[in-house]
Amino acid sequence: MEAKTPRIDVILRSFLADESAGRSHVVGARYYRVMAHLCHYLESVDATVLLGPESGIILAAEREFQPNGAFLRLFDAHDLIYCLPGFLDSRWLMTNPSDARTQVSLTDRLLRWVRRRYREDIYYCAGGIRQCTEAIRQARRRLRG
Repeated sequence: MEAKTPRIDVILRSFLADESAGRSHVVGARYYRVMAHLCHYLESVDATVLLGPESGIILAAEREFQPNGAFLRLFDAHDLIYCLPGFLDSRWLMTNPSDARTQVSLTDRLLRWVRRRYREDIYYCAGGIRQCTEAIRQARRRLRG
């Protein structure tokens, strides 16, 4: 039986656990803040615009039953990659400079982590990976000022 890519909520929990392992409490807390901010961002994206009309319809239906966490429960690694560039838009960068730098760094590491872990599931995401890589580069440049 073919393994199915986990949903974003599972992906983010696994990634956070991996990244936080062996880190200080202060660093772990910063990672948690950034990941909570990412979840907030993902729950606010317009799935119709980013992922297509069918995804928007499915998300709207899921939100009818359980609005909290609907996006995270429905979508997978492929969808996450296409949503990540917007998380690095200047309006979504966290206001604390240390958190903003961590946001960019963790997004870069998340992209690489997903690419390693779910290689077969995202093989057709080249455009999204390029967009995300460019968003990371631009966010780093903005933060350097």
